[in-house]
Amino acid sequence: MKKLAKTLAICAVAGTMCAGMAALSACGEKAVTGEAYGLVHGAGYVGCATVTVKGDKVTDATLSEVCLPTYVTAGESVAEADKVVDTVTDHGNQVEKSFYKTVSYGNVTLTYTVGKGYMNGETSFADMMKTEANAKAYYEAVNSNSVSVTIGSEKKKDILNKASLSKEENGYWKQSEAVKLGWKGNRDATVNYVKEHGVANLLKLERNSETNLWMDGTISTGATWTDFNTKKDGSISYAQLIVNAHTAATK
Repeated sequence: MKKLAKTLAICAVAGTMCAGMAALSACGEKAVTGEAYGLVHGAGYVGCATVTVKGDKVTDATLSEVCLPTYVTAGESVAEADKVVDTVTDHGNQVEKSFYKTVSYGNVTLTYTVGKGYMNGETSFADMMKTEANAKAYYEAVNSNSVSVTIGSEKKKDILNKASLSKEENGYWKQSEAVKLGWKGNRDATVNYVKEHGVANLLKLERNSETNLWMDGTISTGATWTDFNTKKDGSISYAQLIVNAHTAATK
């Protein structure tokens, strides 16, 4: 009887140790963050998404965007030699705008060409941004205030800087009485949905035609922006960008 009790006690201790080790293993799972960059929202912006996973659970996510150089126009005070006037399509209308002639960052020099936009040699800047490494380099240049505009003989970094190109700072689609969510509200709703529900259904979301809300079955994401799960003009959707970041974290 004593021998049996001793055996049971040893088994109990062993079981407790195993349970403790399992708990420690779960607690010790390493959080891994993946990132993705790409041309989004009508091919006029570069998006960056990050997704952090621990085990098989999404624990954090971020989403941000920076505008391409064409977002900022050259004013009347800029010398003719430093800008190019072009007729472009703006929200469906043909309008005349002035753009800075030469923009540079890192080893990239962009020259504005009438009818083509910013070009890096024979390659359009938009086409450059379809390569993730190029999109990342530009995104990081904007956020580190490393994009220069040539004015005369000087390269100025206070024109196409983070304050003017990052949607976090430049007031892009700002919330107001007339604008319920705007860019930040839609971005926050998207990120919160991913944190709560992961990415499994991101590419299956459908937009409710009455409320404009993107839905995961009966679950509302709270976001209404057009390109959440819609890709066009050579760009990818916000959903795809986030899925790409998740893939980078789990591969």
